[in-house]
Amino acid sequence: MKPTNTRKKLTLKDVANALSITPATVSKALRDSSDISAETKERVKKACDELGYRPNLLARILTNKKSKILGVIFPDLRISFFSEAVRGMYEEATKKGYECIFLVHDEDAEKEKQKMEFLSDIGVDGILLNSAGGKKNLKLYKRFSEEGIKILSWDRKLEDSCFKSVTIDDKKASFELTNKLISQGRKNILFLGLSSGISVEIARFEGYKAALKANSIKFNPNLVIETFRSTKDSYQKMIEVLKNNIKVDGVISVGGGLSTFGAGKAILDQGLSIPDDIILSEFGDNDIVSRLGVPFYTVFQNPYKLGKTALNMLVKVIENPKLKDSIQDVQIEYKILQR
Repeated sequence: MKPTNTRKKLTLKDVANALSITPATVSKALRDSSDISAETKERVKKACDELGYRPNLLARILTNKKSKILGVIFPDLRISFFSEAVRGMYEEATKKGYECIFLVHDEDAEKEKQKMEFLSDIGVDGILLNSAGGKKNLKLYKRFSEEGIKILSWDRKLEDSCFKSVTIDDKKASFELTNKLISQGRKNILFLGLSSGISVEIARFEGYKAALKANSIKFNPNLVIETFRSTKDSYQKMIEVLKNNIKVDGVISVGGGLSTFGAGKAILDQGLSIPDDIILSEFGDNDIVSRLGVPFYTVFQNPYKLGKTALNMLVKVIENPKLKDSIQDVQIEYKILQR
C-alpha cells in the first residue's frame, strides 16, 4: 500500500476505501471501540501509518468532547524557576496521556488575554495559569470556566476568585528570610521588587515588613527599590542607592534572578563585599545569581514538585468534574538555603 501522490489531506473515507470498510468502522477502530475486533483495529492503524493519515483534531474534540491538550501560561522563559516548574508539568502530562502547549505572557495582561483566547479556540481541556492579568482578566477566566475549561492557578493565587492554586507560603517564606538576615545582625535590609502589583510580590513585601516589626526595626521606605526582572534597571537603581550613602547591609530580592544579579553586580562594582558588607538573598532563581561567584541565601521553592502537583490537580478535575468543589489550595514546602 503506497501513500497517495496528491497533496490533498487524507480523510477518514480515504482510509475506509483503501480497506474496503465503512468510515464508521475506521472511526470506531481509531477510538478503540469495544465492538470492533482486535484484528480490524490493527489493520486500520497499520493503514493509517502507511497512508500517512492523521485524525482531524477538531473532529476528535467534537466526537470525544475532550482534546487531551492542556495550556500552560507563565511569565518568562529566562527564569529557571519557571522552566523547572514547566518541566514537572510536561513530564507529568506525558505520563497521563496529555499534551501541553506552553505560552509566555511577559507580565502583560493583554498578551495573557490573547493567549487564553487562543487556548480556548483550539479546545484545550484545561489551563494552568500563572496570571499576569489578575483582576483585569478575572471575568475572562470565569467565562472560560463556565464554558467548561478547567483553570488552576500556579505559583500565584488569583485573589477574590474561586480558582484553586498551588503555591508556596510566600509571606511566611519572606518573613523567615528577613529574619535570617536580621539574626546575623543586619538591620538595614533593602527590599528589591514590588513594581508590578503581582500577588506573590505583595505577599513577600508583607512578610518582609512583618519581620521588621517583629524585631522592632522601623520600616524605611528608602530601602524599597521598585524594579522588575531587569538586570540593567536593578543595577542602576542599586548604584544610586549606594552612591546616595543610604545605609544597606542586606538585600532581599523577590523579582527573580535577573534583578538579583543586577543588584549584586552593583554592590561588587562599588568595591563592597558580599556577604561581609551586604548579605544578598533572593527567591528561587540561583542559576543566574550564582554567576556572581559569591555566597547568598535563596528560598528554594520546589518548582519541579510544584509543577507536577499543579498538573495532577488539574487532570483530576478534568477527569472527575465532581471534584471541582472539594479540592483545596495546596502549599508546597520550601527551604531557605545558602548557596
